[in-house]
Amino acid sequence: MLNTVTRLLREEPEIFENMQRTNAILLDLEPQNPRERILVRSFVEIGGLNTLKNATSFALAEKKLVQNITETFCMERTAALWVVRLFGVAMDFLNEDELLSLDDSEAFSRIERTANTYMHGQVSIGKKHVAAISADGTVFAGGDNLDFQCDVVGWKDIVAVAAGEAHTLGLRADGKVFATGSNAFDECDTANLTDVCAVYAFGNDSVCVLKDGTAVAFGRSRWDLSTFSNIKRVARYPEGLIGIREDGTLCLVGSIADDDAAMEIQWLLSCHDVEQVISTYNSGCVILGKDKRIYKNNQPENYFTQWRDIISIVDLADSFAILRADGTVRVLSYERDKPRPDTAADKWSNIVAIYGGYKRLLGLTKDGNLLIAYTHQGWLWSNQAMLMEYVSGWYPVGVFE
Repeated sequence: MLNTVTRLLREEPEIFENMQRTNAILLDLEPQNPRERILVRSFVEIGGLNTLKNATSFALAEKKLVQNITETFCMERTAALWVVRLFGVAMDFLNEDELLSLDDSEAFSRIERTANTYMHGQVSIGKKHVAAISADGTVFAGGDNLDFQCDVVGWKDIVAVAAGEAHTLGLRADGKVFATGSNAFDECDTANLTDVCAVYAFGNDSVCVLKDGTAVAFGRSRWDLSTFSNIKRVARYPEGLIGIREDGTLCLVGSIADDDAAMEIQWLLSCHDVEQVISTYNSGCVILGKDKRIYKNNQPENYFTQWRDIISIVDLADSFAILRADGTVRVLSYERDKPRPDTAADKWSNIVAIYGGYKRLLGLTKDGNLLIAYTHQGWLWSNQAMLMEYVSGWYPVGVFE
């Protein structure tokens, strides 16, 4: 990396003054060094090159830059110091023997986690990538990384993650949110947020719930969430966004596509004691109530009567999955006239949480392993074995009672 930075600084120094050019160059030159790449990008994003150029004292500039990187990007101090000294050596401020060794155990040291109450955010499935929190509060991510949505090395003390179309969010225990990946619609503009208690990524949108019960949104849809209050959870609706209040009632923002959508919304706003909501474009919404049963619009209360003691539901696009109190999982059809999909999840046991999206289902076991099931082989993922390879090594994922 030192040789690369030194050469580029002497040939085209303006590269490190432009985030877009830096991303393109680093992806081509350093595809196998994600830690180093992340740190160089962090240095560029805070204007590190100009700071060093204008510095009267390297020591003072180093102190300022290290503090800026550690606070802005949730980096260990040793890692931040490494990248500042990397540029210091490349710009002839320091000798090469003054460059620190970026040792994984030191630069990204393990952090003991506090108990996490946001089990829904332990793992998140994006369109073509997956993110998960390890037991030590660091983050794994695997899959498509064309927009750097998997560049999460160095995140620490994370309690929730959210994966979207091509970006990833990480919520730190102190309420700060970190983001990486595509920012084409400002979906990663979360740096100034504080006191966040939950994060969500829907396509090219990001939603953050604050500790005071309000919510804010960034991204393509530009939702105005000023009417959201006392919110404990957020869910995607085909034409908008649903907020689940502390008292179990719902609020909603978005457009009404047709008469069926208007009836669906009317039903949703009349519901009480709601724990979760999931939706699909073709088949409407399913609600999980505080009575641990599931309900659907325009259907009798006994529509899903055989499924009880449910603790979680997730949408899979063509179907949905339920997790029961006994640790078993079933994938169900939204419509009674469609057969229930037969998947590997039918044989799972001792599951403590499920995560779904894009016809893929992940189950988290008590010991921190991730299990995988697909409702449609090959859909939106050209190599399913690749996903299995990624998540099979993510052990242990954080599990808390």
